[in-house]
Amino acid sequence: MKIICIDGFNSYLANNFYNRYKKKYKIVKFKSDINNISELINFILKKKVTIYIRFAGLSRSSCKIHSKKCYTTNFIANQQLVNFIKLKKIKLIFMSSSHIYSHSNRKINEKFNAIPNSNYGRFKLKSENYIKKYLDDYLIMRIFNIYGKDQPAGYFFSDIKEKIKNKKKIIINNSYRDFIHVNEVSRFINFALNKKLIGIFNVGSGKSYKLSSIIKMISEKMKIKPNLLIKKKIDKLVSDNTIIKNKGFIVKNEKNLSY
Repeated sequence: MKIICIDGFNSYLANNFYNRYKKKYKIVKFKSDINNISELINFILKKKVTIYIRFAGLSRSSCKIHSKKCYTTNFIANQQLVNFIKLKKIKLIFMSSSHIYSHSNRKINEKFNAIPNSNYGRFKLKSENYIKKYLDDYLIMRIFNIYGKDQPAGYFFSDIKEKIKNKKKIIINNSYRDFIHVNEVSRFINFALNKKLIGIFNVGSGKSYKLSSIIKMISEKMKIKPNLLIKKKIDKLVSDNTIIKNKGFIVKNEKNLSY
């Protein structure tokens, strides 16, 4: 029997996955600090976990402020987890990020040069490399921008809504990004579990969305004019979904982004 352990259970994605698939899988929640490796090991052994999903980690905004804590939580905690489960028959599913990539005018596939420009991205990549070196049964998901209803602070849609509401100045490049609905990310985790996927996979919509257009769409819905400054610099970060398509997973994109 599959016994799935998730951490970061209060996070947007973990909560979505749990609520959607708690009736299909036996899912147990590790509710303590992931930096407490002794407590985590005891929990895994007690619950006889066969699959571990690492949702927890410091957010990108928090990593900007707390670099040492980012290193401890977003790398050392992952390293300690790998050191334990490499001795057990436990599959690791790791939530990585598109922030390990640099911008590109073409869609980005999994072989694209990983050149992170933030501590958040660097420690995600460092964790990936450690996982690849020491584990055989792993799944690394390089997730692009998640959106969906009732998002907490720290995501593009929620942060932009807050800035528009408080009439704060929004300064962006002429940027294009890939947005994927949270339900689709959870569905991919389920798909990967069923197919017993191993390796690294981009998880995005494969579609390019202009940030300025999204901001204007949000402002129109809120009926508040945004204080928006768009710089001339163009940057793009969009997923090439060829590999997940070849595995049989087709992302269900919405015609209109619901948030």
